[in-house]
Amino acid sequence: MNADEEFARKLQLQFDAEFETQEKQMKEDAILAQKLAARSHNLSDSDEDDVIVQSTMATTSSCGTVKLSQNEKCSETSLHSMSDSDADNDENCGDEQVKSLATNSQADRKVNNKPPCKYGAKCYRKNPEHLKEFYHPGKDEVEPLNSEESKKEFNPPPLKKRKYEDYKSRYQKDFAARHLASAPFYFFLNKAYSVKETHEDPLTLVFPDLLSNSLGDIVESLQLTFMVDLEFVMKYYKKAGLEGKPVLIMYGIIEGQPSDYQNLTCKKVDIPIQYGTHHTKMMIFLYTSGIRVVIHTANLVEDDWYEKTQGYWVSPVFPPLGNGKSSLLEGESPTQFKQSLVNYLLAYKVSALGRWANIVKGYDFSSCNVMLIASVPGYHTGETMHKWGHMKARRAIKSHAGSCKNSLPIVMQCSSIGSLGKDAKSWLSSELGISLAPTFEKTASQPKVDIVYPSEEEVRTSSQGYLGGSCLPFNMATYAKQMWMDQHFHLWRSEGRKRSKSMPHIKTYTRPASPDYSSVLYFMLTSANISKAAWGQLQKQNTQLFIRSYEVGVLFLPKFIIKESEFKVTYTREKNCLCFPYDMPPTSYPSGTRPWLMGVGRKKPDVFGITL
Repeated sequence: MNADEEFARKLQLQFDAEFETQEKQMKEDAILAQKLAARSHNLSDSDEDDVIVQSTMATTSSCGTVKLSQNEKCSETSLHSMSDSDADNDENCGDEQVKSLATNSQADRKVNNKPPCKYGAKCYRKNPEHLKEFYHPGKDEVEPLNSEESKKEFNPPPLKKRKYEDYKSRYQKDFAARHLASAPFYFFLNKAYSVKETHEDPLTLVFPDLLSNSLGDIVESLQLTFMVDLEFVMKYYKKAGLEGKPVLIMYGIIEGQPSDYQNLTCKKVDIPIQYGTHHTKMMIFLYTSGIRVVIHTANLVEDDWYEKTQGYWVSPVFPPLGNGKSSLLEGESPTQFKQSLVNYLLAYKVSALGRWANIVKGYDFSSCNVMLIASVPGYHTGETMHKWGHMKARRAIKSHAGSCKNSLPIVMQCSSIGSLGKDAKSWLSSELGISLAPTFEKTASQPKVDIVYPSEEEVRTSSQGYLGGSCLPFNMATYAKQMWMDQHFHLWRSEGRKRSKSMPHIKTYTRPASPDYSSVLYFMLTSANISKAAWGQLQKQNTQLFIRSYEVGVLFLPKFIIKESEFKVTYTREKNCLCFPYDMPPTSYPSGTRPWLMGVGRKKPDVFGITL
């Protein structure tokens, strides 16, 4: 056995030991999410043209419970925990903290299975039989809240049936027009159905918008995703008149039978590295007139699109090279997007994606103004090390982004956090931070990092209550081992985009260019959370980058998009200004605030009276 094999063997044993200690907690998280989803309001299947909308919109969640085939049964929560939490943490600190938090969690956790009284906390009845039969938020197992305003929150709104068309504002143009008007960024968020203010935002979309014939005549399409609900996806393909058009779906987890749909091919992505996952979210649409790429953060399941905050880069249509040409070099952009996309598709080593790589070669991407930043599993060395993960981001930002004062932080906004080590210097600031701030002067200190991640209170008062945290699988055991992160946490605030109540499944990275955060040096939208599995970890004296998972994102650089050195931050559509998904500067957690954690009991009811 050579030195490399011995090193890999020892590393794998280390990873296995760490994973075993976390596996039990992840299973508990899955059970918790299942209970929460089971107690929420469900969508009706009675009319496929109708959508039942309510403030909780509890459907198959991006991290809730999913029905799976017999050989793939598990909860989305546990899978998100595996994908977004590094199993490669070699630290053993915090065991007492884990034990203490777990003990408190078990003592606090109490899920009430009684049906809720229709009068909620305002019920005046004192009949013991009534109190025994129905659940009363504020009266059962929890202390009554003091304010009348808080009590009002406990009355869930009645179910309402609304046609999908009800969400198309009469003030909005068709999506093709809105897409054209979104240039040069082509950056969108989704409409959060229970947050009405988001319906009027011209820089928002819904899944059917991407299938609209106003964007072009789709010949065939490719979907790469972690999770897919075939009924959800194919329903909208059918409504768009695309039934029978070839669709290839590369996935990690699937619900539904591909054989039920015409011309649909589904392939599970093989992950060569243990505990890695196929976390990529990308679409490619082939039209009669060209090709379009969509890179985003939403799983292909209802709740991800209906309620959570997601981000989407929707490219313009890239025309064919002409004369039947197919070339990797012709039709390339200054951002090298075409070559990066082809290399990413080929990295799967799957013939079906090799075909799509050849299709991409036949189109002119010269107008593409973003860079592709992707991760593929493996041990990357030499020049290959700079093609993937945070090392690709490091080279891109160092080569093309402007500079700022060292005192200004990197802002990382995510939906989950992996095991990062005993302190920020272990990986967060020393490795990922340096990559996202390559102009940082080498001093005794390292780049400051601000993390935007929802607090427990923000989830409790969100549009879905505690169910809003179903896509935030930050694990209690992981947090207990790295409570140094408290000094980095910032609230999820999106008053500028009217979506503070819509919990974020979006992931973004940026660095301010000015002390007032009115401008930024770059902006990245990606599927990658803050984890070593997603971004990679340097090994062997920084000569090797080890990555576990598939990820993909796009890097917006002022140099290529507006021919300037920085983007001005705004919250409405303005010429050459980046419409940000959350408020800048971020607000630090108030003293005593705890991040949202899976697997923690909560006595205080959420806005629908639910406790955990």
